[in-house]
Amino acid sequence: MNFRFIGFLLFILCVENSQSSLAQVLRSKGKMNQQFVMNDETVIINQATGKRISYNAYDDLLKKNPGRYRTQPVFDKFGKASSFALIPKTKSEIETGITLTVDEDGMPEIGQPLPPFIMTGLDGKTYDSEKLRGKYILLGFWVKYEKPMYTWESTKIISNFIQQNEEKGVEIVSLGTTINTDEECRKFIPKRNCGFIPVPNSYGFNHRYKITETPFFVLVDKKGIVRAMAPHTEFDKISELSLR
Repeated sequence: MNFRFIGFLLFILCVENSQSSLAQVLRSKGKMNQQFVMNDETVIINQATGKRISYNAYDDLLKKNPGRYRTQPVFDKFGKASSFALIPKTKSEIETGITLTVDEDGMPEIGQPLPPFIMTGLDGKTYDSEKLRGKYILLGFWVKYEKPMYTWESTKIISNFIQQNEEKGVEIVSLGTTINTDEECRKFIPKRNCGFIPVPNSYGFNHRYKITETPFFVLVDKKGIVRAMAPHTEFDKISELSLR
C-alpha cells in the first residue's frame, strides 16, 4: 500500500529555552509532528548571509520581523538535525501563510552519488555508506513498523529480492528507517526475515533524503551511485534489475 505522507511537507518548529537540543517525534491527532528544541548551543545559519548567528541574535531577528522568516532543520549523515537554516520567506509565503519547506530537488537522483549516511542497526552494528563500497545497499524508508504499511506481504517482496540475489552471489546490505525505538522494534517486529535490518530512531534520514512517500526504496550500487528508486507499489522497478 502506498502512503503519501502529507504531514512531512510542513515542519512544525517549536522554539524553546531548554537544556536539550534533541529532536522529538510526537503523535498528534493521528498525524506526525516533529518538535525541535533550540538553545544557546544550537548551530543557526542565516541563509541570507551564509553566516552563523547566535541564538540571541536569531531570537531578536524573529521578534523584530514576525512572520517573515522560517527555520528549517538541516539533517546530517547521522540523520540528526545538527543545524538550522534561517530562511527569509518569499512574498507568496508571507501573503498566503503557506510554507512548503521540503525541497524536492534535494531527493536522491538516479545516476548520482547518494549523500553519505551512518546508521546504527538493531543488530548493534554501524553501517557507514562510505565503508560499504563494493556492496549494493537497499534503503527502505518507513514511518513505523506497523500495519497497514508494514505487513507480511510488504516485506516478503524485499526478502525475496535479497535472497534471490544472495543465491547469485550478490551481496546487498538492506536497511530500514523508522521512528520506532529500539525497544519497540524488538517488541513488534515479527521473528521472521523482514528483508532488512531495522534502524531504530532513524526517521531523520527520511528528512535528509527528502522522502515524502512511504514505504519508499532506494537502491545504491557498489560505487555509491543511486541505481533505482521506487515506492512500495512499484518495487518491481528494483526487483527486476539484474545485479552482478
